[in-house]
Amino acid sequence: MRILTWKQIAAWICAIVLVAACFITAVASVTGNSESGDYIVITLCHWDNGGTTETDLVKEVCAAFEEKYNAEVDEKNASLEEGEEEYDRIKVEVSVISSYESQFNSIIAAQTVPDVFLVPDGNFGQWVKTGVMLDLTEYIEQSELIDLSKVWPSAVDRYRYNGKTMGSGAIYCMPKDITPYVMYYNKDLFDRYGVPYPDPSVPWTPEEALQYWSMFGYSRSEELGGSTVYVSSRTGETKVTSEHVYGVAKIYPESLIWSNGADYLSEDRTEVLIDSSEFIEVYDYIQTATMDYCVTPTSAILATTSEKTLFLNGEAACYIEGRSVTSDLRKQATFDWDIAPIPAFEADPNCNGWSGSVGYAVYKNTAYPDIAYRLAEFFTSVEGQLIMTESGFSIPLYNDEETIAKLYEYDAGKLPQNTAEWLRAAQYQRAGLWQYLPSVRWKDRLADDMGVLFESDPSKRATAEQFLTDEKEVILNIIKTDFPELFSNG
Repeated sequence: MRILTWKQIAAWICAIVLVAACFITAVASVTGNSESGDYIVITLCHWDNGGTTETDLVKEVCAAFEEKYNAEVDEKNASLEEGEEEYDRIKVEVSVISSYESQFNSIIAAQTVPDVFLVPDGNFGQWVKTGVMLDLTEYIEQSELIDLSKVWPSAVDRYRYNGKTMGSGAIYCMPKDITPYVMYYNKDLFDRYGVPYPDPSVPWTPEEALQYWSMFGYSRSEELGGSTVYVSSRTGETKVTSEHVYGVAKIYPESLIWSNGADYLSEDRTEVLIDSSEFIEVYDYIQTATMDYCVTPTSAILATTSEKTLFLNGEAACYIEGRSVTSDLRKQATFDWDIAPIPAFEADPNCNGWSGSVGYAVYKNTAYPDIAYRLAEFFTSVEGQLIMTESGFSIPLYNDEETIAKLYEYDAGKLPQNTAEWLRAAQYQRAGLWQYLPSVRWKDRLADDMGVLFESDPSKRATAEQFLTDEKEVILNIIKTDFPELFSNG
């Protein structure tokens, strides 16, 4: 018999309590009572990753839906003949869960799933295979609120599943948002160090980015105190002083890899492509930028602070992130700032990043599928989208002229000034690596292992070619283990 540690026992207790709480919530979604009569409780489960800004917005959208739905019910009830049964009003209850992805796996396992629940696009593949999501395709086809021809295609396609692969087939989630990634930049720092602003529509090449990012510390002009980067004579380690300003808070490899015409996996996901010359070129670049020029912090530094904090504190001149941080930057930044395209190679400069997204699924066994769908649908509707757009949290899912005009109207007089970059990015950017396969174990292993490229001691540091050549087999074995069906002949 296996003896559990106290830490393991505590973890199990937490999971049991969480599942029990969700079970109680699910039971409560049957008819309840209010001062105005009977109502139906519809439960919606959400994460806390977006902080209070997103939570407040979600509750605001739910309140708007509740008001709209109940107004329709009141109108129907007012026209009923005597003796006819009245329609029930609704109440939406929002529950917010920390460590959402791991906790929701327990909820799925216990089948205590709420009526509507948030699905990060990175978890969609894993969760749709469990069968807990209602196929929403027929609802959408009959919808009077949703016109998919006006929605950014990638926002919908990432929630399709055909029973085997993602990206095609039935739709199982209503997209809540799309968050294109851009490069935020601190205009005050650029002015101070005499660095030219990035072009608002044409991305820097990697060489240009390294040149300009390094101007904040590596080759700082003499009147500003000299360089803040030096090499230890004892170990050869490149170091920075406390006054160093990073050019960018973090360099993400995906944007450089895709724009350089390379990719991680083949289209059928049976081949690992990370040892191509174009792929190796990107990792060479990031290693040089990090370890030689120090234009971006190492993972050890980012373990003690966040990219957002570095940017807000003026310790990083640029910050690559999605639209979702805009509302926070508008409140917290004490400097002038704007956005520009993420640096990219010239092979495919439009493919210079990814867009994030979350959607809402309807529980397959909900007692109220029609109402639950309508709640999820409302988030995707123009009305729901504009509530979130006005806050700055996201751009609208719709690309028609009328809705885009609203985005410009809401952004007028606010930072960033370069609203057009959101739209360019949304048009071309793809979903992230988490959409390649239902499991991200292969991706996480690659990220975990790449620390050998950034060893402080140069004698222990691997080259990009060495690392990627060796890692190719490691990643392939993980994919073969997790997805043997991809390699079967049947």
